[in-house]
Amino acid sequence: MGEPFIPWQRDAADIIGEIDPHTGDPWYQEYLIVGERQIGKTTLVRAKLTDRCLFTPRATVRYTAQNRTMALMRLETDMWFPISASPLRSFLDFNVGKRSKKPGLSGKGGQEHIAFANGAGWWIDSVKATSGHGPKLHEAAIDEAFAHSDARLEQSARPAMNNVAASQLGVMSAAGDASSTYLRDKLDTAIARLELEQSRPMHERTSRTALIHYAAPRDADREDPNTWWTYHPGLGYLTTEAKFQGALEGFAANPEEFDRGYLGWWPAAKVPDPVIPRLAWADDKLDEDEIDWRGEPVWGVDVSPDRDWSAVGMAARHPGRRAYLEVLDHEQGTHWPVRRLVQLRAQFGGNVVALDGSGGAGAFEQDLKDEDFDVVRLNTGEKADACGAFYDDALTKLLAHGGDPVLNAALFSAVKHRVADRWVFSRGRSLQDITALYAVLLPRYVLARQLGDDYDPDGSTL
Repeated sequence: MGEPFIPWQRDAADIIGEIDPHTGDPWYQEYLIVGERQIGKTTLVRAKLTDRCLFTPRATVRYTAQNRTMALMRLETDMWFPISASPLRSFLDFNVGKRSKKPGLSGKGGQEHIAFANGAGWWIDSVKATSGHGPKLHEAAIDEAFAHSDARLEQSARPAMNNVAASQLGVMSAAGDASSTYLRDKLDTAIARLELEQSRPMHERTSRTALIHYAAPRDADREDPNTWWTYHPGLGYLTTEAKFQGALEGFAANPEEFDRGYLGWWPAAKVPDPVIPRLAWADDKLDEDEIDWRGEPVWGVDVSPDRDWSAVGMAARHPGRRAYLEVLDHEQGTHWPVRRLVQLRAQFGGNVVALDGSGGAGAFEQDLKDEDFDVVRLNTGEKADACGAFYDDALTKLLAHGGDPVLNAALFSAVKHRVADRWVFSRGRSLQDITALYAVLLPRYVLARQLGDDYDPDGSTL
C-alpha cells in the first residue's frame, strides 16, 4: 500500500505472525501494542487486517476505535482509501459502493464495512455490551484502547473467535490516564506474565499473548532529544525532532500530555481534594501543651471491611471545643481491640463505646458487653449524621486534635460516598485504611449527644 514497514513495525509483524509448529496457526492468540503517539500503529493494524481479509476467504474482521464515529472515519480514510489507492484495489468487491463511487466500501447505516471479492468483510464495531456477538470472527482489533473503561468489547468478541483456530485479537493504544482501567489492567497483567515467562526455560514458555511496549524510562530526561531518539521508534521515520520540540513547548502548561503522547508515560493519579480542607484541619490542631481534655472519654472502635486493620479512638470534652479527638491504637487484625479498651478504661475511665452497627466492629458488641461496656451501635442514618456533624465542627473549629499522622492519613484519603440524600466517609481509590477516622468521629457524635444543651463554647473558652 505504498508504506513499507519501519523497523519496529517489521519486528512486530514478525512476532505477531509466529507460527505454532504443531498446528500451523498463529502462535499468539492476542497481541497488545502500547506505544507513544506517531509510531505507526495504524499502519501496522491496517496491514494486519488487510492480510487477513486477502488470504482468508469469507473472513470476518472487526475494528473499533474510541467510538463508532471515529471507527467509521478511520475505516474510510485510514483503511479503505490506502487500499483503494494501491494495486490491492483489484481485490475489493466492486459490486459494493457503486452508488457512492467508492468500490468495496459500504456506507449503509449499521452495515459500514470494506467488502472483498473473496467474501471477506472488514467491519467496524460500536462500544456496547452486544457488540461482536454473531457470526464467527477471524480477527478483532481494538484500537485506541485507552478510551475504554472496561472490557466489554473484548468480552463480546472472544466468544465469536473461540471456534476459529487461527483467530487473533489485537489491542493497540497510546498510554492512557486514570480512567483507562481496561488498558492499564491488560498492560500490567501482560508485563507480569512476560516477566514470569522470561524466568522459565524456553521449552516451558507457554504464553499466547505478545506484548510490544514502547516507553521511555521514568527517570529519563523528558526534555533531552537523546531520550526522544532512543525510545520513540517512529522518530526519524514518521515524525521529526522539530515536531517533538514544538509539542514540548505547546504542552508546557500541561506537561502530562506531552509525557503521555511522546514518552509513553502514564500520568500519576490525581489525588482528589480532601473532604475537609487541609488548612481547616490544621487550624483544629492543638500543640501538646494545649491539650487539656476533661471528664470521662467516649471510646470508639472500627474495623476495615476485610478485617485486616482495626483502630481504637476517643472523644472527650475540651475547653473551647466541642470535643478533643485522639487515636489511641491502629494495628493489624481484630484480636486486640476489646482487650485494649479494657486497659484504657482502667487507666482513664469511660464506659461508653461507639461503633458502626453496619460495619465490621459490630462483631465486638457482645464481647464488649461481657466486659460491662455500654455499647452504642450507630445505624446507617446515625453514621451519616456523625460524618456530617464531624465535618461541620471541623470547619468551625469546634474540634481539637493533636495532629496524629495516622488520623491525618485516614482523613485525607477518605472520600464522600452518597447514602440517599446524605453522605458518609469512604475509602478512596487508593483503598487506604480509614478505621482511624471512624474510631474518633463516632465517639464524637455520641459525646455531642451526651453534652446536648450543656455545651457552651463561649462559656468554656480558656
